[in-house]
Amino acid sequence: MQRGIGCINPMKMARCITELERIYGIQRGGDRKSKQDNLVLKTQLDLSQELGISQQQLQDYKKLNNLIPELQSMVENDSIKATVAYKIWAKMPQDEQEKFFNDIGQEKIKLMTCY
Repeated sequence: MQRGIGCINPMKMARCITELERIYGIQRGGDRKSKQDNLVLKTQLDLSQELGISQQQLQDYKKLNNLIPELQSMVENDSIKATVAYKIWAKMPQDEQEKFFNDIGQEKIKLMTCY
């Protein structure tokens, strides 16, 4: 795996992390019950080190997967910053995200969260 990667899209990183956690059996620290031959047990810390990011960054990226598709698209297109998305939007239940998104609209959200 490549270390210290540059400007990767935050949504792609979030999806990759989720898939790697699935492959490695990482859930709240790792799958410690399965006894499979040649299985290297990994933790979030191990994975974050392999990716060249902190464990906190890994957890923040994962939060982006909790966004509704419209907001994920905005993060992917760099219409809203990933930090705004995981610090504010991802903390809201998806039904509230939908309501807020529909009430305010995409253009106003862009203006509210501009760099």
